[in-house]
Amino acid sequence: MNRESEFFVGYLPLPAGVKRHVRRVILSLGAIVAAIAGLLIGGQHPFPDATFEFQQYREFRGTLLTSPYPALVIPGEPQPWLLVGPGKHGAGALASGEVQLRGERIFRGGDRMIELLPGSLQHVDTGTPPAPDKDLGPVELTGEIVDSKCYFGVMNPGNGKVHRDCAVRCISGGVPPALRVRDANGHAMTLLLANFKHELLNHIAEPVSIRGRLVRSSGRLTLFAE
Repeated sequence: MNRESEFFVGYLPLPAGVKRHVRRVILSLGAIVAAIAGLLIGGQHPFPDATFEFQQYREFRGTLLTSPYPALVIPGEPQPWLLVGPGKHGAGALASGEVQLRGERIFRGGDRMIELLPGSLQHVDTGTPPAPDKDLGPVELTGEIVDSKCYFGVMNPGNGKVHRDCAVRCISGGVPPALRVRDANGHAMTLLLANFKHELLNHIAEPVSIRGRLVRSSGRLTLFAE
């Protein structure tokens, strides 16, 4: 082999031997990158089935609850739809009663929410009052504090450390906080978290244990923290 002929000079064509070597290196690196990408994709957990019907406004009518957070009880629905405002804001101060409104649906499994279209809420004739709350007694539950709006469907994923800063801003802006827990079978569920204290913002996206009273209101479970 004539080694002099394989010497590479930048302004001359690549020698055949150098071309073959470079081609093998590029193909090998490409295969390695493709394999790593496949492993990373295969190791990803699928996103939860959560939906935000952005700018798909619907009409709603029902009974407005204001405690602990604004929610709309719609006849025939298993639990009330929480109400929030646009962006990282809660629904604000609202008066209870029979109302009609427009908004965008946010839902994840059995968790439901409506982003209220500003100026669309109107009080109408008095409807049937909701069933009284049921006190389920004192409990101590361990889980993760999340902001309900993002977790229910606006962001995906809407929990964990990657979402911590957003959750802090949303809850600070009035979005109802929730406690994400798991039942005996390992299935995740969310409880509204009432009596929320500012210092709990420091524990978002971390495992926390909270004591309080568990209350069922129109099908929705709420933990009133001590």
